Amino acid sequence: MSYFSKCKAHWSCLVLIAGLMASIHASFAATNEQTLTVAFLYNFLKFTEWPASSLTGGELTICITDSTPFREELGNIAGRSAQNKTVRIKQIELGESPSVCHLMFLPREEKPVRIREWIKNTDTLPVLMVSNMDEFLDMGGMIMLIDDDNRLVFDVNLDPVKRSGLKLSAQLLKIVHKLKIN
Repeated sequence: MSYFSKCKAHWSCLVLIAGLMASIHASFAATNEQTLTVAFLYNFLKFTEWPASSLTGGELTICITDSTPFREELGNIAGRSAQNKTVRIKQIELGESPSVCHLMFLPREEKPVRIREWIKNTDTLPVLMVSNMDEFLDMGGMIMLIDDDNRLVFDVNLDPVKRSGLKLSAQLLKIVHKLKIN
């Protein structure tokens, strides 16, 4: 086999490996973002204070919609403890009362019109509204998760947080990427 043939075979192998690595990296990045999102949601439960009237049971409930792509990862925190309460994951449909929720995660896969409806339905309730959708804070959301060059960060809109009767801990506010105050 000539040097050119060996080199050509070598390059085609490298191209194949590079393509495979790129697809693995893309898959890993999506999985990593989902795992980090779940970790953030769990920590938001730990560093948020709800009015006593909304903490009557022994659970803190994270509500998700049918558009949430990482239910399996959320299962990893179900049953864990946060603020001496058991974490529960509940899928909720538009039209159901969100009053059972302590935190609601609305994924970017959700339609914007539905996100606006969820925000409207929880406006006066002590429900921490979190999403990874762009412009979520401008819609009236509370916490927006952002993928910032393979680093997950979050922005906070304090007005709806205060209006709902929730309090975010000073520790949590120290690590906010951007704080929005109207």
